[in-house]
Amino acid sequence: MLKRYPSVFFIGAILVSFVALLTLHVYTLAPTVTFEDSGELIAAAAHLGIPHQPGYPLWTLLSHLFTWLPFGHIAYRVNMASAFFSASGAALIAWAFFLWLRLTYIDILKNPLLGFLFSVLTAVLTATSSEAWEQSVIAEVYGLHIFFTGLILLLTTLWLCETSNNERSRYFYLLSFVLGLSLSNHTTTLVLLPPLVMLAFITDRNFILNLKRIAIATGLMILGLTCFIYLPLASARNPMMDWGNPETWTNFWRVIARHQYQLNETQTLVKFISQLKAYFSLLGEQWFSPILVLVLPALVFLWKRHRSLLLFVLVFWFFTAPVTTYLTNFDVTTGNPLVSAENKALVSVFYIPSYMIVAVLVVLGIISLAAQWPSRVTYIAAGLLAIACLWHLPENYKRNDMHQYRFTECFAENIFSVTDSNALVIGNWDPLVFPFFYYQQVEKRRPDLFMIDQELLRRSWYIQMLRDHHPESTELIKKEIDDFLDAVKPFEAGEKFDGHYIQRRYERMINALIDNWMQSGRSVYLTYDPPKGIAEKYYKESVLTAIRLRTDMIRPTSLDYTNIRTEIFTDEAINKDRMARFFVTYYGRLFYARAAIMESLNQKENALTLYERAAQLLKNQSSYTPTLENAIRRLQAKPATP
Repeated sequence: MLKRYPSVFFIGAILVSFVALLTLHVYTLAPTVTFEDSGELIAAAAHLGIPHQPGYPLWTLLSHLFTWLPFGHIAYRVNMASAFFSASGAALIAWAFFLWLRLTYIDILKNPLLGFLFSVLTAVLTATSSEAWEQSVIAEVYGLHIFFTGLILLLTTLWLCETSNNERSRYFYLLSFVLGLSLSNHTTTLVLLPPLVMLAFITDRNFILNLKRIAIATGLMILGLTCFIYLPLASARNPMMDWGNPETWTNFWRVIARHQYQLNETQTLVKFISQLKAYFSLLGEQWFSPILVLVLPALVFLWKRHRSLLLFVLVFWFFTAPVTTYLTNFDVTTGNPLVSAENKALVSVFYIPSYMIVAVLVVLGIISLAAQWPSRVTYIAAGLLAIACLWHLPENYKRNDMHQYRFTECFAENIFSVTDSNALVIGNWDPLVFPFFYYQQVEKRRPDLFMIDQELLRRSWYIQMLRDHHPESTELIKKEIDDFLDAVKPFEAGEKFDGHYIQRRYERMINALIDNWMQSGRSVYLTYDPPKGIAEKYYKESVLTAIRLRTDMIRPTSLDYTNIRTEIFTDEAINKDRMARFFVTYYGRLFYARAAIMESLNQKENALTLYERAAQLLKNQSSYTPTLENAIRRLQAKPATP
């Protein structure tokens, strides 16, 4: 194929796209672990374990290779994998776009420099959408997903460009194998199958209906899927990160099918329409939103020049946007705005393939306008539109620049600084737990702490993982654990179960663990406000970075406030994502609670200092402002002269 194009411009578009975007992503790369999935993914990659469902075997193996890089911390090296694969995927999109120009017979190829520039623009638009950029600078699976989506689009385009059955067969077989590999990275690749099958049927039905060809392609796809064999093999080693324990057929299929995340919520038309509105809202946030109108002339142009490609694009978008919306079924209409915002952020990553195809259409829209009315004025207008396609860069840079992102590091350091030796630390949410998978398992920090996730304790595989690696701690409550496992067994098997009975056994198990720890003279800390039924008989003392359980409050825990690092959370010069903003409030509430304790003990100087720091952290939380202002005024007031 390369010999059909001016090699310097064709190869240049691919190389410039890759180098420029890799440089951009590395410059904005997170220097260490971040919140959400980062900690457990890095831990799995470092020790060849198993991260959350569906296990991501291919991502784990490839990211493990990056841990061998001779520079930076392990976390930084795994972050580099995201940057590399995302930039590679965007470069493949530049290659595919160059071929689209040929498929649609655009005269712009007579000026190869323009073909080069617009191909690079397509790659830039793809990799700098807000969501793609965000996923390219942290340890996540979506950089690799971008790579495979770009590769699938490229191979599909190469297949379309060929007329020889032998050459088409080669691309068809390669595409089948790549689909299998992509599925072993992210199972949402399934939504790409219908548009590919549809394209094959409408362009060359006889080709696709050849039984021998189908058999070979199926075998190659299965060969790509064999990466999933990694899961039981890795689990058999009992790695410290062994999500789902996929050593049995039942657990293996549960992991692949993302059994833990099945919502079992009914989809309704009203709900679906609201979710689609959320999708279009997210789409508008990816770039400078007015450029999206360029999709329309692109579709008209494809209707005139290549209807098979038009149908492929429409079906591709349909399955990666509306169908994905229907299948994910995230509730973005709940009455709780925080939950809605969180669900909206979670679902946005599933839309990345749809953002990629839209990026291609936007640039094609510019070229189609220039091709339809070729003149100097039109070319100037096309240049201005191309500049508009880059208008989002400063805003997205500001939003996704992570090179100073050390919030997670500070959170972990703060926990380590206040916790006693051999303490029990309980969290209830990924950002409160996953960072410690990295620090304990990879960096070997504070191995004396027994850190657990209260919500994951609802899962038998997690309890088994704790038993494998912390037998002395779990043996303390063997009876309570066994009782809970017996209670939860029908639920996990899909049989009839008593939810109230399971909940009672669950609470009893957690309380037994806490009681054993407290009775042995060891400390227990929580990184959340415990729900009803958990640790109800204990006092809750804020120690500024967590809540310490106490049997009495006669004497508060002695703390060195200077050891608690919160300055980064109030530094306006450092970009804060929604997780960092959550922790600003998290610390503000803990400082406020500690200040109230100090004031009740008549330690007014300490109380005033803490109230002032709480006010700084909670300045954007209007509900706290009056109370904090009153407390500060009260403590600043001088005693009246008798």
